[in-house]
Amino acid sequence: MRQWQGVVLLFLLIGGGALEFYGKIFERGVGYYLKWQNHKRPQLGRIWERDREALVAQAKIQSIRSGLDLQENSAESLQTFNDLFEKLEPGFPLLVTRKKFLELYFDFPGPWSKRIVSPYELLQIDAEKNWQRVFLKRFGPWITIGFLDLQGIPIREIFLSVDILFEVQSTRTIKRGRLEEMGFQKERIFSRDQVVSIVETLDPETQKAVFPEPRWFLEKDYHVTRIGVSDQISQSRNHMVFGIEYNTDYYTGVLLISVPLEVAYNMLSQIEKTEGDDLAGELDSLVIPSGETF
Repeated sequence: MRQWQGVVLLFLLIGGGALEFYGKIFERGVGYYLKWQNHKRPQLGRIWERDREALVAQAKIQSIRSGLDLQENSAESLQTFNDLFEKLEPGFPLLVTRKKFLELYFDFPGPWSKRIVSPYELLQIDAEKNWQRVFLKRFGPWITIGFLDLQGIPIREIFLSVDILFEVQSTRTIKRGRLEEMGFQKERIFSRDQVVSIVETLDPETQKAVFPEPRWFLEKDYHVTRIGVSDQISQSRNHMVFGIEYNTDYYTGVLLISVPLEVAYNMLSQIEKTEGDDLAGELDSLVIPSGETF
């Protein structure tokens, strides 16, 4: 009986040796085990370290992508071109889609956005059909505007001084409320027709300085009611503030425009002259014809 057991054991050893020699059964088994248990084991050795580095790099890339997607989603709530710069802080860049950037760019009520980047330059950036996003970053005294392609590689970058932020905040501002709530005095608030009739007589450049394109109001269904001129003068900028009040279906708003003093005084003189002519006309209508008595 023991002899048969010895013979069987011998045949098993010979068979196992043949299988290992021709089929590499043991090596494959060890390889499969290591593969299946790899995620549970500490990665040691050059091969495992390389895999670990690949996993770390993949995790970093995913984290960057998630961060950019989060920035893009938060930027979608921006309402004005000013917000792109007013909400830009060091260490907190903004990422907006091409569509959102152009929407805010062309919706700005005045020529300021065109001075940041020319619309003709935007045509050149868009010519290759691969412009997808805009990346805004602030560092030190500079702001970087990067126009990115599909892979996130900058097509073109523009560098601006942080001082431009002051211009954004003071040139054109939109607030909800009435002129009186913005600090405009009653004697410096005029009717729409009284001011618009004077704006129509100005040269194109002066018109742009004191009033936005009428299209801005018409497309939004904003109905202009009154125009106010602030009594306060900015000493640092040598400007005066005009307020254009308008009504919407839900609220009253005011577009605040910083106007050079020379232009502002010219406008005021013409408005006062118009008021004087109107008053003279009213007095003439009250003159009693000769020969009549009360």
